[in-house]
Amino acid sequence: MATVLIGATVLLSGACGSGDGGKHGEITYEVSGESGATADVTRVLPPEEGGNSSVTFAAQKLPLSQNARISKGTFEVRATASKGAATCRIVVDGKEADKRTGAPGKEVTCKATVAES
Repeated sequence: MATVLIGATVLLSGACGSGDGGKHGEITYEVSGESGATADVTRVLPPEEGGNSSVTFAAQKLPLSQNARISKGTFEVRATASKGAATCRIVVDGKEADKRTGAPGKEVTCKATVAES
């Protein structure tokens, strides 16, 4: 019997919205790696969005893609793959903001800043 594990999608909105009603601050963060690898993935919200709140999703099957929304500040994602190197990528409002590949067995970090409009 096969088991299917589906990662949760995280949709966050700041306590004080930007008020523009548009896509401002729409973030997609992705982590990829070797076939069959998993990764511990941590996302960190900016202090402007409720403190330096971070959440770690342990042993996520790669590739992983999740969403968030912030009104301002720096968003961060960190990942360490179970085997090989991990690559993280952050897309803000449809544009790639950061993409990095770490060394095998080492944590990789991507950051993106959303400015108030």
